[in-house]
Amino acid sequence: MKTMSLVALVVCGLWTVGCTTVVVQPQPQGPEVLLPGEFIESVDANTVLVKCSGKGPDQMAAINNARKGCLEWFIVNQLSATQEERQAYQTNQQKLFAQLDRYVNLPPPGASDGKGKGVKSQVRLSDTEIKVDIITDVHKQQLQDDLVAMGIMKSKSDMLEAVGMPTILVQPSKANKGLKARQQMESAVTEYLTMNKWEVKDPQGVADLNKMIGALGEATGAEEDEAAKIAMAVGADVYMVFEALQDKGADGGVAYGAMVKAYETTTSRKLGEKQVIGPARASWKAGEDMKAWADALRDATGQVVPQIMGYWKEDAPKGNRFTVVINNTPKGADIKVSNGLKRACAFVKVTLSTAKTLHLNAQCKGDNMEVAGALDEILGGLGGEYEFGAKSGNLLLVNFK
Repeated sequence: MKTMSLVALVVCGLWTVGCTTVVVQPQPQGPEVLLPGEFIESVDANTVLVKCSGKGPDQMAAINNARKGCLEWFIVNQLSATQEERQAYQTNQQKLFAQLDRYVNLPPPGASDGKGKGVKSQVRLSDTEIKVDIITDVHKQQLQDDLVAMGIMKSKSDMLEAVGMPTILVQPSKANKGLKARQQMESAVTEYLTMNKWEVKDPQGVADLNKMIGALGEATGAEEDEAAKIAMAVGADVYMVFEALQDKGADGGVAYGAMVKAYETTTSRKLGEKQVIGPARASWKAGEDMKAWADALRDATGQVVPQIMGYWKEDAPKGNRFTVVINNTPKGADIKVSNGLKRACAFVKVTLSTAKTLHLNAQCKGDNMEVAGALDEILGGLGGEYEFGAKSGNLLLVNFK
């Protein structure tokens, strides 16, 4: 905190003997209020491109304010994981701005169109103020290391410990939905995960599950559409799909095995896959086939789990991932919702936009209620009545009437 000096004004009348002392206490100056930024793309593991705006009395002042905006937006939306960290940044804002060149490059001369670096636009707002838009580099690794060293942020390992492990949903593949041994196989995977301290979501505990799944529509890009929608509905971060395999050899022997695949729920991105086939036998006693399947499932699951954790360690500290589904959307909602969420989230992508439906993926530092609050403010400006069908886990479902 800055130490503010007291200024004493001594007021004396020319024709009087006495003087009056007036003590003025200057008010402490708060953090600078800056315009929000926008993520453009990752250049490499240490650098990202960010678009920002700034205002000032001349071009250089406006550019430097835009660079400050890039720095602040990246810290608040990409790096800080808690409100405490964001407050710590605000307290240390001027210290970081004093080292602006260390974290944010001056934009080079560049074309005004496209995603390349440079001053993208310049507008004179008045005789005393200019506004510029820039795209420039933010040195994220250097910034993150310094924030940790200054005690503003936790290290990645500490953040991961605070975030915890991802929640998982276990489902059979489309090919195994009618399998008689489905329940036993699902139990084998679930037992393995729970014994290893994973939280496994149970769809049976979700009220109106089928109604919610129906409201989600198509899970865009999902290889296993139904499993993806169930995972969204129950709030699982990851869903695992298993499939029983049976292989008949040329010599008449039969081998049992399993395939396990893992997907990130909100993006349907495949995180891991493993197939395990047990030894072939000419004959099997009753129940041995089921045991062979279960053994293969546990083996395959055990090899997919490290692949999930590799993803989680890199992704979780960046923020929570959300699927946003809006039904009966008003005209122009896709652009307004997407642009509005970009001010609250580090990453926003429209995955489906039709005349009546809007699907988005977002990664945000806030929890589901904070992001729902930001979404509520955006939707309020679209006109029309709406209600939230879900604000749970990583799903935000909105239905316009």
